Amino acid sequence: TPTSLNDAGRRQARGVAAALAHKKFAAIYASDLPRAAETAEILNENRGLTIHYTPALRERSFGEYEGKTSDDIRAARTALGLKQTGDLADWTGMPGIETEGQLWKRLNPALREISASHGGEDVLVATHGGVVARAIYHALEIPEGTPRRFSLSNGIVAVLQFRTDHLYLLSLIDTALLT
Repeated sequence: TPTSLNDAGRRQARGVAAALAHKKFAAIYASDLPRAAETAEILNENRGLTIHYTPALRERSFGEYEGKTSDDIRAARTALGLKQTGDLADWTGMPGIETEGQLWKRLNPALREISASHGGEDVLVATHGGVVARAIYHALEIPEGTPRRFSLSNGIVAVLQFRTDHLYLLSLIDTALLT
C-alpha cells in the first residue's frame, strides 16, 4: 500500500543514514513508492546525489490483499486451505499476488542495470522488504516457496554484488542494533 513513512520510519531512515555516513556512494536508486522514496531522500540529505526513482524496485503487487492486516492474510490463507508457515511474507498460493518468480523477473534486470551502470562503485538502493528478501534468496540460492527464517526489519542493509553472472550477499546488517 503506498503510504508515507511515519515518525518511527523517519527515525529508522535517519539511523541508516548515520550508520552509512562514512561511506561514499556513486548514486541512489529507489522505488517510486512513498516510503522508499522518502527513505532515499533522508539517506541523501548530506550527500547531494541524484535519486533515480523506478517502479522496478517496488514491493510486490498484493492485488486484492493490498492494505490488509496480517490477521486478514492469515484468515484468507485458512479460507483457501493454505498451510500457515509462520512467515507473514509467505504469499505462496495466494491468488492475484505477484509471485516470487514474477517479482524476481521484474527485479533482476533492474539490479543488473544498476550494477552495470556503476561498475566498481557502491550505490544505495532504497526499496522494500519483499524485494530485499527476493535478492537475498537468489544470492543464497534458497528455493522459492521456502519460508523466510531471517528478520527483515526496517533499516536493514543488505550488501549485494553481482560477480560474473551471480548475485552475492556480502553482508546483512540490522542498523537498529548499531544505534
